Amino acid sequence: MADIDGTRREWDAFISHAREDKDSFVLPLASALASLGAKIWYDEFTLKIGDSLSESIDRGLASSRYGIVVLSRSFMSKPWPKRELQGLVNRELDGHIAVVPIWHEVGRQDVSDFSPPLADKLAVRTSDAGAIDIALQILQVIRPDLYDQQPRAQLEKLANGEAVAELQEELASLRVRLSEYQCPYCKAQMYQSVDAPLDPEEKHWDTVRTFDCGYQEFGGEKRRLCPKDPDFPQFDDYELVYAEHEKVPFARWVCNALPRTNSAHLVPLPQTFGPTQERAAEEMVQEYKQRANPWLRPLGDVGIP
Repeated sequence: MADIDGTRREWDAFISHAREDKDSFVLPLASALASLGAKIWYDEFTLKIGDSLSESIDRGLASSRYGIVVLSRSFMSKPWPKRELQGLVNRELDGHIAVVPIWHEVGRQDVSDFSPPLADKLAVRTSDAGAIDIALQILQVIRPDLYDQQPRAQLEKLANGEAVAELQEELASLRVRLSEYQCPYCKAQMYQSVDAPLDPEEKHWDTVRTFDCGYQEFGGEKRRLCPKDPDFPQFDDYELVYAEHEKVPFARWVCNALPRTNSAHLVPLPQTFGPTQERAAEEMVQEYKQRANPWLRPLGDVGIP
């Protein structure tokens, strides 16, 4: 957005306030304005560890189109807010910023005694409205484009966080629905869902769900393990057993991986073949690697027992 003098500014508004008013009014106001889409320079939003407070405030003043001043008895009694106010007034006199005063639990005489020019400005009073209503009034001044984009009711929902809460609730509900189609360990997509009987008499049925990672469940029980499952077996959980067939030279040796653990039973490995026993074992290692890493990520070498 361009400044009132035509220069583009980083922030829509700078909020000058006393720390005593932060929790009761200023933070809700700043949060509401930010939720509405306005870019607000506010110490809690903007300052980072190690920043110079005075330099950051000066930079905020120089980079803002409007200066929101929360006038309260605490503000009027402190030297630091007065310094900020003086900076805002000077920039307004130069035509670089516009001051928007908020009277927070003070009256005209209080403001007049503190700063006669501010007493003559049209101000927003916290005695007449809460932080949300005031935020909407200010938005209409500093960002009329945002104010005109949506109905008042929707702006109120945005300002008090209802719209964000509703969106978060919708996203949470969507994640729950999507979880039915994702592996519970690695979030791989389900590629097959088939109804099957749970008993020989076929009186009770359930769904066999199979996922891209190899995980499979039936009736709520694991039938195949996901590589991300902590129970996924190691290669040592199999006993390699060899058989020799002299009639087929290129596949003379057959290797079988016999499960030693319950987890290994849930990740069966097929027979492998080779012209030598060592080659058949190497083929079995590759079969294990393919199941332990279906996404083709490199694994460390798997030893052959």
